[in-house]
Amino acid sequence: MKRVSTRMRDKILKAIIYISAGGILVCIGLIIGLNINLAKTSPKLVSPEGYTWTLDSDYEAQIIDDNFWRFVDASYILVGTPPDCQFYKIVKEVPRHDYNVDNFYIDDGSDAMYYHSDDGTRASTIAIDISTYQPYVDWEAVKSAGVDVVMLRVGFRGYGTGRIVLDDMFEEHAANATEAGLTVGVYFFSQAISYEEGVEEARFTLDAIRKYNITGPVAIDTEYIDAADARTIDLDIESRTDSVVGFCETVKSAGYTPMIYANRNWFVQCLDMTRLGDYKLWLAHYANQTDFPYLYTGWQYTNAGSIPGISGEVDLNVWFE
Repeated sequence: MKRVSTRMRDKILKAIIYISAGGILVCIGLIIGLNINLAKTSPKLVSPEGYTWTLDSDYEAQIIDDNFWRFVDASYILVGTPPDCQFYKIVKEVPRHDYNVDNFYIDDGSDAMYYHSDDGTRASTIAIDISTYQPYVDWEAVKSAGVDVVMLRVGFRGYGTGRIVLDDMFEEHAANATEAGLTVGVYFFSQAISYEEGVEEARFTLDAIRKYNITGPVAIDTEYIDAADARTIDLDIESRTDSVVGFCETVKSAGYTPMIYANRNWFVQCLDMTRLGDYKLWLAHYANQTDFPYLYTGWQYTNAGSIPGISGEVDLNVWFE
């Protein structure tokens, strides 16, 4: 019988290890998937505790570990620091982006981040979002600095009273920004607790923007309020998602483009993403790179940016429209 060389034996061993790793990953996927299907009231899945393998070498253990996390990165959004984190299944109902995260960077001579094509050309624009907290804006200077899109806060609902209020600076900002030739969109800071209140907020927004040339998205801003008397503090996922859908459907019916603003973890932990695939997403994630897998039109990457024409700090966004 012909003997197998040491090199060949090592190759066979590696092949067996990889095949075994693949089989284990399939089992893990089935187990995780089953757990998610059984979770009827929340999309949350707690990370498997202490997954361990009985292996012959550290080399084999490293292969298994690397393959496991590659599988996780492709299929789940992680909240927390691995391995002590929670896994949220990436849903099929929302389109995924194909952005190369390494192509987000700040050019030499620029204070703003852009997305770039592989040849280095810019493939995005700059957007800012402002409200009554930026009472004075030199719009010509803003436009000259390269800003193409501005998202204006049109109003908000009081987190304690539930009363809807127009932003003090909205009308002045809307008139001046459109006159300067910028693409103007708006957002409403929501504290809606039902579908009907989401509709109410959308109708208020539509009434407020009617006399302006609003060609950008009309967004609902849904986020956490750190106050004991906040009316949304204990709101369940279904009701919060109802309010977002009510807002977006009303905006869409009026002929505008609906959008949802939220931070990375809020999207995956506090909204039912399976119901939101028809709307544009505006992501808040303050980082140099984001691992958010869903297709987003805007990425608010800092709340401490600076732009000529605005005094003090301002939110900056990479924008794809």
